[in-house]
Amino acid sequence: MTAALQPLGKPLSKPLARPRAAPLTLPRLSDAIPRAVRPDGLSAVNARVARFLLDAQVFTEADIPDAWENALKACEQAMAARVQREIGPLRCLKPGFVMHLLDEHGVALGGYRQSQSADEPQTCREIEIYWGEMDEQQWPIGQGLQRLEAAQPDLGKTILQVLRGQCAWTYPLFTPDVACATASLIHWNGGDDEEAALDDMCREDSEQEREAMRSAMVTRAMLDRAYPQWAQGWMGQTARKLPERCNLRRAAKTITDPRLRQIVADAQALARLQPDERFRPEIDGEYIGFGAVLSWQEDDVTVRIYDDFIQMVYQSEFSDRIGEVCIALDDPGALGAWFRDMRPHFEAMRLIDRLIHGLSA
Repeated sequence: MTAALQPLGKPLSKPLARPRAAPLTLPRLSDAIPRAVRPDGLSAVNARVARFLLDAQVFTEADIPDAWENALKACEQAMAARVQREIGPLRCLKPGFVMHLLDEHGVALGGYRQSQSADEPQTCREIEIYWGEMDEQQWPIGQGLQRLEAAQPDLGKTILQVLRGQCAWTYPLFTPDVACATASLIHWNGGDDEEAALDDMCREDSEQEREAMRSAMVTRAMLDRAYPQWAQGWMGQTARKLPERCNLRRAAKTITDPRLRQIVADAQALARLQPDERFRPEIDGEYIGFGAVLSWQEDDVTVRIYDDFIQMVYQSEFSDRIGEVCIALDDPGALGAWFRDMRPHFEAMRLIDRLIHGLSA
């Protein structure tokens, strides 16, 4: 009889576990790989613009966005952040600054146009910056001006003249005197009232047809009812005949109402500014780049005149830029110089915004 087989080694306490299959996963691109493939020429242009802005040394780390897909857009956002720091918070105006690249012929190219292929090189010589109002609104200022006029004779007129005169170079506004001049242009063929225009349109028509045409247009009587005479304009008068600085200095010392006194102080500061006129845009066609419509009352004839003007202008060429500047990419120091030259403009925007808010409150 043979001996019983002895087990080799110790018995297993539990069976062997089978290896588990690895879970299926979809392939992923590394975060370092861009989501959009861009032509080499475009990437080179964007890199050159980014280097230009870095060399200009006008931005801080806080101005640069945390993430971006287009370097040119990131540079534009950084510039907008720097401008916002210069101007400060606004309540009535919303200026927007846009950046474009120009080739040697002054034609826009680069980061906003994707039509060029990688084999087609892009040559960029200048950067163009232009600005305008992004959200134009109506603000009734008549009651505020009348309160100033009641507080001191000619004070409302003086502040309106300062606002109109200074904003023409920095942030144009559609003010009551502009509305009167525009009504004369588009309704009366440049006349003082509608009678001559009606004579041209109704040479052989009946009196009833003449009155029907009159009722369809803005008339002199409408303007006289809408605005006091001193708000309708001062054509033919010079700044020397309106001693606004003397009036403002005297008013600042005598007016006791703190809100009115603040309006006077802001107008006085605005009158002292001397903004640079070099940044005015070259206009082909009518200009419509108004930062706001300053009506006398809510939705009065000012708004109607402005709407008529816009409808007429949209049928032809027009410009909505408030200002513009071109800077060569081989001169990064010129960008810092532009920011310095724009400081009176930034200050004017801030003061104009405060005046509109104070007058319309």
